[in-house]
Amino acid sequence: MTTDFQLTECEAYYKGKPLPFGKPIEEWEKLFGKPTRKFHEATFIWDHLGLAIDNGNVTKDQPYDPSFEVRKHDKLIIFYSNLDSPAGQKGKLKFAFERESAAYLINEYKKGNPALLTKELEKKITDDRSIGGEMGPDHFIYPYTPYKQTVTIDGSEIHAGISLKELNKNRKAKDLETFTFRDDNMNLVDESGTTNGDNGEYWNDNRKIECPKKQNYYFLNSVQYSGAELEYIKIGYRVQGDDSPYF
Repeated sequence: MTTDFQLTECEAYYKGKPLPFGKPIEEWEKLFGKPTRKFHEATFIWDHLGLAIDNGNVTKDQPYDPSFEVRKHDKLIIFYSNLDSPAGQKGKLKFAFERESAAYLINEYKKGNPALLTKELEKKITDDRSIGGEMGPDHFIYPYTPYKQTVTIDGSEIHAGISLKELNKNRKAKDLETFTFRDDNMNLVDESGTTNGDNGEYWNDNRKIECPKKQNYYFLNSVQYSGAELEYIKIGYRVQGDDSPYF
């Protein structure tokens, strides 16, 4: 099996080279090339690769800081879905919830309120959701092209369109812990351990970090499902002893 991204709790590689977590953006550019655009100051996007680096520990207007103390919170996101995917068109994606595509919204008007769909309204809907419009794809983190290749987490293959059920079947076949729901949505319902795979983030909640003794860091890997569609894989970097709940 050939895959560019190979991820475990102790290692994270792209084409055989370590992912440079904790380091400035210039180190990532050596792997992926120059980002095609930025989303605020904290997010770098490679539209042609389906990749983005995001940092939730800084404000959107905070100047870029290359220091390790800031960059150690960078997250790499591998997007298998974007605004043009089925879940994206229906407004189901995590970072673009209720942002429906022009085609989807126009079709809904035609089915429910055709008399309201004037030529002017149809043009406004289309223009608003085009690049440069108020709800254009350039206003969202989603790359214009989703990632198309497989990724391995703990040696288990993940690919576009894979269901959580199939993902966990692959993990069980390799005697790995299954991915279960990461219950951080603050809805006051304990959903830990569930494997519905419709909406939410899933990871190995029973992981045991067993990296080499001299290694003072590890990685957190999770998958996001939205509208029962694999939206993305997220990779985070964590220094040993850092028990921050943020990921």
